[in-house]
Amino acid sequence: MPPIYDPSNPSGPAERRRSFRLLFICLVVTGIGNSMLFAILPPLARELDVAEFFIGAIYTISALLFLIMSPIWGALSDRYGRRPLIIFGLSSFALSTLVFALATVAGQLGWAPPLIAIIGMAGARALFGGFGSATNPAAQAYVADRTSTEERTEALAGLTAAFGLGGIVGPALAAAFVERIGIAPFMVAVSFLVGGAAVAVRFMLPEKTPPRQQSRPINPVKQLAFAFDARVAPFFLFGCGLWLVQAISLQAIGFYVMDKMDLTPQEGLQLAGVALTAGAGALIFAQLVVIPAMKASPRALMTTGAILAGLASLEMVIAANYASIVFGYMLGSFGFGLARSGFTGGASIAVTPEEQGRAAGSTTATAGLGFLIAPVAGLWLYQAIGPEVPYMLNAVLAVLSALLAWLHPQIRSVTVIAQPRHEPRGPI
Repeated sequence: MPPIYDPSNPSGPAERRRSFRLLFICLVVTGIGNSMLFAILPPLARELDVAEFFIGAIYTISALLFLIMSPIWGALSDRYGRRPLIIFGLSSFALSTLVFALATVAGQLGWAPPLIAIIGMAGARALFGGFGSATNPAAQAYVADRTSTEERTEALAGLTAAFGLGGIVGPALAAAFVERIGIAPFMVAVSFLVGGAAVAVRFMLPEKTPPRQQSRPINPVKQLAFAFDARVAPFFLFGCGLWLVQAISLQAIGFYVMDKMDLTPQEGLQLAGVALTAGAGALIFAQLVVIPAMKASPRALMTTGAILAGLASLEMVIAANYASIVFGYMLGSFGFGLARSGFTGGASIAVTPEEQGRAAGSTTATAGLGFLIAPVAGLWLYQAIGPEVPYMLNAVLAVLSALLAWLHPQIRSVTVIAQPRHEPRGPI
């Protein structure tokens, strides 16, 4: 990622680079906490003898709140600053992980019926969706405040790559330690890790610039409506499509590996963890290596990423063995890495500096919409019709998204590409 750039006032670049590194590490930790669930939940569902659809329901309430609240947190960061919202989001995520661990113990030890345990897990994820969702839009806006338009797509790619790096580590850690120490102790450890990140941001992440909009009223309807502003709407719609593809793939991959390979829950945890880690690695490669090398416009990244995601979905449909599944998942993750950086960067470039928090909230909310629909569009179809059907749907969604990216005039008009790095200036 290029160094953080603010053309307003001269200042030393070293402090700014340290600030980004800290923010990067904190988002890696958040990625670990989120991605581990995709490895843990499918085997846990089989252990508790609950249907796939109920596991999808754990994500649904969280996703709805994430969708509603992300734009609000983004707008609040315009009013109160980025750092307080990052701290609040990380702290809420740490608490939600502790609650999830307690619900898991209750289900595994028979303290509560499986359905009650699932409800407890859904409540924990709702806590994350409602309050933990403050972290991402505030972090994106923090970086957008400090980058020129020429650098922004690459800069935000570096930021979102942090979450992807956590996606590598989370499943790998789950596969390595859950069988040894159990799900709940592992989740408690992750909770303390996230809490430590919140403390680090509080004392080590500087924010000397004043909030952009201190008087803007926080109206949930108006904040959600901003996603349909003509400048932002095509990026928002594209993001919804690609996040739905990614959410379906993430939620189905653990079950898909177990069913295709006829594995036990513990075997499924190990092999699904490998697939998730490989996919996250491909996403990281796209965002940290390919995007800086391509110097491509948001439109090119969005179109290329969507096409690759469609091809990956077709590969998953015809996959005949584990290697084919892993390859398909890696290709899809690589494509998503390109596309996500394209639509987040494009939406940020399209709006004014005073609207960066709102734009970041809108693009972050696309993840919530994807995970809100995925249990019905993905896991219900998986259970009701067959394992390949969700990936057929993904292929169609990816093609439609690619057409939107290539043909929409607003996306075509955002033509800024990453330029040679500027020496950063301006206050943190």
